[in-house]
Amino acid sequence: MLFRFTEKIDKEALSSRRWRPQAKPFFWYIVVLLIVLAQHCAKAQATFQTQYTRRVWHIQDGLPEETVQAIRQGRDGYLWIGTTGGLVRFDGSRFVHALQSPQHIAPTDDSTFCILTAHDGSLWLGTEGEGLLHYENGIFRGYTAVDGLTDSFVRSVIEDSQKRLWIGTDNGLFRMVGGKIEMVDTSPYAPLAVHAIFEDRDHRVWVGGSQLIAFDAKGFTRYQLPGAFSENRVKSIYQTSDGTVWVGTVGGLNRLVAGRFESVPEITGTVRTLTQTSDGTLWIGTIGNGLSTYKNGVFVLMSGNGLLPSKTVLSIFEDDSQQVWIGTQDGLVRLSKTPVSVTPLPGGADTDYQTISYDPDGTIWAVASSVYAIRDGVARPHKFVGMPNLPIRNVFRDRAGTLWIGTDGSGVYHLTPEGAVHYSAPERLANNFVRAFLQTRDGTMWIATDEGVSRVSGEHVQNFRVRDGLAYFSTRALIEDRDNGIWIGTDHGLSHWRAGAFLRDTATETLRNEKVWSILQDSNGDIWFGTRDHGLFRYASGKLTQYTMAQGLASNSVYQILEDSRGELWLSGPNTISSFHLARLTAESFQRTSFLGVTVYDMPYGGDGAQMYGGRQPSGCLGPDGGVWFPSNKGAIHVLPEQSQAHAVPRTLITGAVSDGRELSVGTRLVLPADSSRLQLAFTPLMLRPQEAIRFRYRLDDFDPGWTYTATNREATYTNLPAGKYTFRVIAFEVNHPELTSEVSLNITKEPYFYNTWWFLSLCLLIVCLIVWGIYRSRIRIVRSRFNAVLEERSRLAREMHDTVIQGCTSISALLEAVSSLQREDHTPEKDLLDYARSQVRTTIDEARQAVWNLRHDDEPLQDLSHSIAVIAEHTRKEFGLQVESSTTGRPLPVQGPIARELLMVMREAVYNAALHARPSRIAITLTYERNEVILTVEDDGTGFNPQAPANDDKHYGIAGMRERMERIHGEMELSSVEGKGTTVLIRLGRSHLMALPAVVGMKV
Repeated sequence: MLFRFTEKIDKEALSSRRWRPQAKPFFWYIVVLLIVLAQHCAKAQATFQTQYTRRVWHIQDGLPEETVQAIRQGRDGYLWIGTTGGLVRFDGSRFVHALQSPQHIAPTDDSTFCILTAHDGSLWLGTEGEGLLHYENGIFRGYTAVDGLTDSFVRSVIEDSQKRLWIGTDNGLFRMVGGKIEMVDTSPYAPLAVHAIFEDRDHRVWVGGSQLIAFDAKGFTRYQLPGAFSENRVKSIYQTSDGTVWVGTVGGLNRLVAGRFESVPEITGTVRTLTQTSDGTLWIGTIGNGLSTYKNGVFVLMSGNGLLPSKTVLSIFEDDSQQVWIGTQDGLVRLSKTPVSVTPLPGGADTDYQTISYDPDGTIWAVASSVYAIRDGVARPHKFVGMPNLPIRNVFRDRAGTLWIGTDGSGVYHLTPEGAVHYSAPERLANNFVRAFLQTRDGTMWIATDEGVSRVSGEHVQNFRVRDGLAYFSTRALIEDRDNGIWIGTDHGLSHWRAGAFLRDTATETLRNEKVWSILQDSNGDIWFGTRDHGLFRYASGKLTQYTMAQGLASNSVYQILEDSRGELWLSGPNTISSFHLARLTAESFQRTSFLGVTVYDMPYGGDGAQMYGGRQPSGCLGPDGGVWFPSNKGAIHVLPEQSQAHAVPRTLITGAVSDGRELSVGTRLVLPADSSRLQLAFTPLMLRPQEAIRFRYRLDDFDPGWTYTATNREATYTNLPAGKYTFRVIAFEVNHPELTSEVSLNITKEPYFYNTWWFLSLCLLIVCLIVWGIYRSRIRIVRSRFNAVLEERSRLAREMHDTVIQGCTSISALLEAVSSLQREDHTPEKDLLDYARSQVRTTIDEARQAVWNLRHDDEPLQDLSHSIAVIAEHTRKEFGLQVESSTTGRPLPVQGPIARELLMVMREAVYNAALHARPSRIAITLTYERNEVILTVEDDGTGFNPQAPANDDKHYGIAGMRERMERIHGEMELSSVEGKGTTVLIRLGRSHLMALPAVVGMKV
């Protein structure tokens, strides 16, 4: 190849003793041009390779077999991979074998040679021995000899612009039109073994194998390829964006120039696959000679440094994220672009410390014990004139243009035009192990060491240690803020020097126990502190705010903080480089998501596992090209930020469910048996890009109190879920765009035990109701039986009263009437007594009849108490010749017959007691209707008595009966009496009891 050839000329020419400056100028110019071109090609090769990160998958990662023959991306975003062990689907994190369908057998064990993604989203698979397969909606349909495909070894399948399917086999070319397969007539070249088919932009279909033929509307044309017959068998065909047709054969690579195919000498061996990616690069996969690329007229061997696990490349594919997938004989490879490159330090990598700094003259100084000057991407050892050979820690150029060199144990050397000035401990330096330099605005130099800080102003040196107010002796970082204050980060706290003294403020107090390894004041004036273990702190307006991995940081260890011209804050950690925009701190998205939107940069191939250095300054610097530099054990890492490409939000998938060790089918709904105690739910994003920046939050609605955040763990576990219905929700987002999310949910039903089901509880409730109803019916029967007995007894009493008391009284009444009729008409006392006896007998008979009527009949209708009281008052007045008054106040209320009777009986007893025993001159009866009760008062002005005196049955039997009657109807009776002044009986009955019918009063069936 050209670059190899020029490198050889360069070495031989420079080493030849016949090389003389007196050589002809033209020859000199040619040699120099070739050397420059060779260096340019070599540089292009190195740069090209370091712009890709690599990820390899093998059988242990889920591939059915190592040999990957075909790669395509489905319309749903999945990657379909054909191997010699069958077809698998890949979502970016796991491989799933093609499932068995009810109708046809999926090619899980057969070699899949080629894959086509059709315009309708379905897949066409060419197999080695099973013919052509069509996969759509989870169902496989096979096409074999029965369907017109006479050969079962399908090597290539394409769909042309007319949506016709072209099928290449080991024994002929076929075409499917309208669902029917027919063989294409290629005579006189039949039988034609077809290994590659391609449609160019002029809609010509190129068919290659044992011959190379191009089909168009007029027919077909055969093309002759250079090389012997055994070498020009076609394996791949491709047309690049510039219109060039490339054909890979057993013997190498050919391209169509002016109607003829010419061989490409830079590519040898069998060219198995050709693909042009979106950046215009043609990727060339060979069998045995690895992977090469072609761009801008330059061929580069990509796999010469072990980039691929195998030199046999069988398939190449670019997905919708511009990642290149390579199928080899020894696994699947993904190459992803990265803006990170690594500049090796010859002999200086993997030391115990490194620093890196930018010199205004354009040099990047990389220090790893020795000093390396990086120019044009190449690191060369450098020796400083006038300085002894000592281990160096850092290099600093001041504003006067002179260099300050910090050493590892030998102090500081200041390289001036007059010579080197040496500063060392203990007189002129706090310690001889230097960690950082700072030049303030007034030109003063501050030097941080392992055991304090030194301040150099002209010839005067002032050392500061813990006894002078320094937070801790081991110092790590220095900056000067806008207010001319000096901030000093140490391994045990923060110091703030201003106006000749150490100050104490919120920052120094809060960070007094932190390892502060880096300090920066940004363009907004805020001061940032990077700590060794607890993330990032921002000091603004007297307030300190902490940011950790919980807010999206790539690491809680911050070695270096930088701000570039775009307002991007750069952070380095033990094994990470990341950045975020300062504007995001005040943006609405951060307030909503509480994430910084951090972008993490992947290391290129060759820089895998790079460990950053920190604790000595500078541990990073800004370059003249707008990039940033960081030291690592792999060399100097250079990140040249590019315009970030907006990617679609990754689709979130719930990939599995396991209940007590049993795998469950995951659809839109998951049903768990009642005895399940442990549920595991797996989830992942459907994203073919690297997934290290993906974060998740999940929640089980109606169970989890809040969201659970996770990064590496992609599984949620729940134990002893109560029976019920739940919704499991997962949200995925990338840390650099936390406001862009995708969500998936799964409905979960945990079945209850049978004794907790609605039907079982309903049955139990029904049984209880039946038992209660049975008890009620039994109780009713008992009550009715007792009630019938009561009724029978009442009827017996009624009969007895009728046949004895009433009949006897009736007879006496008749005799009295007869005696009365024989008396003279004159008025005598005997006549009055007789009339009184007649009246009493009639009254007794009426009351007895009323009592019998009550015993034999239902409740009486509602009665008017006022009228009944007036009647009793009038009757008493006539009977006893007393002044009996009755009055009613309030709005009358209807009263149930039995209740009214009880009230009247109590009242009549009170009136008769007064008339018979108290010798009153006046009795007053008052009926008052209150809002909530009825009050009946009987008051006389008789002799009265002492209510507290011992009871006398003859005298007080009626009072006891009155109280019993009031208790039966839930009323109250109050009796007050004063000897010589009279008696008052107060009867109260609540409104709620006026219409009530107690069983003992008005019991009925």
